[in-house]
Amino acid sequence: MPAQKINLASRRVIDDFIQRLAAFELSRFYYTIVPDNESTIADTLGCCSTFNASRAFNLKRMRFAVASDDAILLYRDEFLRRFSRSDQGFQLSGPSIRNRSNPYLWPDDAESARRKSTHLQLKQLKQRFGIGAQLTFYHPVAERPGWLGIFNLFSETQRQQLPLGQGVGLAECRGLLSEYADTFNALAFRSINPLANFGVLSPTCIQILSLVAKGYSSEEIGEQLYMSERGVNYHLDRARQIMMARNRANLVSKAYLHGVL
Repeated sequence: MPAQKINLASRRVIDDFIQRLAAFELSRFYYTIVPDNESTIADTLGCCSTFNASRAFNLKRMRFAVASDDAILLYRDEFLRRFSRSDQGFQLSGPSIRNRSNPYLWPDDAESARRKSTHLQLKQLKQRFGIGAQLTFYHPVAERPGWLGIFNLFSETQRQQLPLGQGVGLAECRGLLSEYADTFNALAFRSINPLANFGVLSPTCIQILSLVAKGYSSEEIGEQLYMSERGVNYHLDRARQIMMARNRANLVSKAYLHGVL
């Protein structure tokens, strides 16, 4: 199922951002928060050694994003399903790229005899969604070590004609993207928080945590959610394991600390 566009950032804010992006010949985007890498995930969350971070934070699991439009998320979903394993731009666009190029302008998909069919299919997909060039920008999330805001931005203009590709306006573009990354974090953090957004903690688990924070027992929570007490405790035990919480009070404290509640 494609990621969904959240409406916590108002249409006015989105339209203002798109209008300012036009100065760089960019017209569409989506934004979320991702972990930097597995070591920082462990440092930030205190995750147990059995927690598979690379699997848990797989981009295909993303549920929500701040986005210019629904169609760009459909493009994202189809691209990840069909082309992410073979696309050079995607393979290079991980968080470490920001140390060399931020924003990172994706290269054109290189055609080869072996990949001619794939190249043609990707070209057709981009034409269908009106995409000529793509770039990725990372921005640290304030007071959340190890978490990065990520913009994927799109232009109808081909890469060779894009001013940013010639180094024109890079500093101004970085400033604009940093400004709006902070804005979107402030408006939509609970929805794009990686722990919730990638399903590391399920919606049911987060609902249970919110009731624990209000002082309800497992039995009372089960009655409210039509679950057995054992089912409630299963979710809590799993959350404690992921976040290495000592007890319920510590678990609720960590849930608030990491923005889940």
